[in-house]
Amino acid sequence: MQVVDMRSVVIYHSHSGVTRGVAGHLSKILGSEMIEVTPEKEYSSFMVVPKGCYRAVKGLADPIRPQTIDVSEYDILIIASPVWAGKPTPVINGAIDALIGCQGKKVYAIMTCRSAESGHQALMTFVERLKKKGLVIFKTSVLDSNASADESVIEGICSDIRNI
Repeated sequence: MQVVDMRSVVIYHSHSGVTRGVAGHLSKILGSEMIEVTPEKEYSSFMVVPKGCYRAVKGLADPIRPQTIDVSEYDILIIASPVWAGKPTPVINGAIDALIGCQGKKVYAIMTCRSAESGHQALMTFVERLKKKGLVIFKTSVLDSNASADESVIEGICSDIRNI
């Protein structure tokens, strides 16, 4: 039996560092590349709630760095976002819009959040936006505060990805 080496990339936005920690852990275990997406104009701690959450609720996309994300060389995309006001962040919306070479690519979608309830609410919007871009969702996870730091949860995600 021939083993096929699947190339993966973790694409994420992180404001507080929680999603960055999850992304880093996944990348280290899977040997994936990482692409951190940041807004062209950073949110201050003071403005993240009034401006960032407002934009998240409206489903808006922020201009981002990098401006385009070419994923044509990857077999699997792991896309992770924090939850702001029950929605994916405007920064990750910008990242999804910036994807090129993504038609038909398999995606593992991850939401990080304080409570699983808000994460599941945000996941529906997240998945819908990913599908509109032509991506194929093969698995999703909502990681609340406890799950984001749970080694066994991260290992489980990696196992799911390896078993595609």
